[in-house]
Amino acid sequence: MTGIRALERADLPQVSALFELVMRSGQHEPNPRVAEYFARVVVDDPWADPEIPSLVHEDADGGIVGFIAANTRRMRLDGRSVRMAVSSNLVAHPDWRSRGVGVLLNRKLLAGPQELTVADRANDDSRGLWAGLGGQEMVGSSVAWWRILRAGATAGALAGRRAPALGRGARLAGAPWDALAARFGRLGPPPPPDPTGSTEILTPELLADSVAAQGKRLRLHPDYDPAWLTWVFAELGRLNDRGHLTARLVRGTTGRVLGWFLYLLPPAGVAEVVQVGATGDPAPVLDHLVRSAHDEGAAAVQGRLSPVTAGLLGAPGVVVRRGARALVHAADPAVLGLLSSTTSLCSILDGEWLVAHGARQ
Repeated sequence: MTGIRALERADLPQVSALFELVMRSGQHEPNPRVAEYFARVVVDDPWADPEIPSLVHEDADGGIVGFIAANTRRMRLDGRSVRMAVSSNLVAHPDWRSRGVGVLLNRKLLAGPQELTVADRANDDSRGLWAGLGGQEMVGSSVAWWRILRAGATAGALAGRRAPALGRGARLAGAPWDALAARFGRLGPPPPPDPTGSTEILTPELLADSVAAQGKRLRLHPDYDPAWLTWVFAELGRLNDRGHLTARLVRGTTGRVLGWFLYLLPPAGVAEVVQVGATGDPAPVLDHLVRSAHDEGAAAVQGRLSPVTAGLLGAPGVVVRRGARALVHAADPAVLGLLSSTTSLCSILDGEWLVAHGARQ
């Protein structure tokens, strides 16, 4: 029967074949790696919620012609437990796009029991679709910031995203300039300051405790538990193309916790910020973040604009550009306002980024 129903594990070969056809090679064969990826990050997510399932659209013969992934994130809103749905990996068979499969899948997901739904790696088409269904764009979260550390290496890293050979050439050409800039100072971006205080390894347990400790200050924040974060850290460790994970807790000179940061850094590449948290003034935490990435050889640090990172705007060596669209849908307007407030914490660790990248690689 034609219609929408919850995803089942047995559907994954068909879903992977649809994804391979539309988003990857254009072939019709199932991709075992994609099927395994969806099994791991969607079906076996420790926070998977049967009331907010991923969805498939079937044709009259039982073939899957549409798919949308849904992950549930546990949040605290003014002290009470709420659920945030994360929408990702929407795909529709080319022969069914004109029949509004994408709209139908989105509408079904947004009508679920969750208090809010986000899609923070959306494109312009998705923005229009969500707007038609009552969603909004989080304009600030759609802005990306870059703290340039080594200009030549940054140019090489950006060129390498388009073509690996071009990136290698650009890095070789930029290396002498970066060496001169490091020696004489004024030729390149300003070096990061030496921050006060110290850092230590951030474990899943420390991250869960640190976020929970901010419950009185933050009106909206993730309700982490060590088991879920252990699963998340393991997923981050699988992202070999994104680089190794650096996760640090930041303490002040008296030993008081000032905040934390997580980023992924490929060799000689751009450090991608996954989350930054602060217990008060975020400036010392950001100083430690930038210094850590610099000392690890990063060309630059990039992240999504958030209340914690807003202080970087206008700082020396920082540039901004448009990032992926960040979309949100919530029945309560107060929730929408909180997402851009300094009394909330919601990072790409909690959104679409964690579950949307692997199937496209």
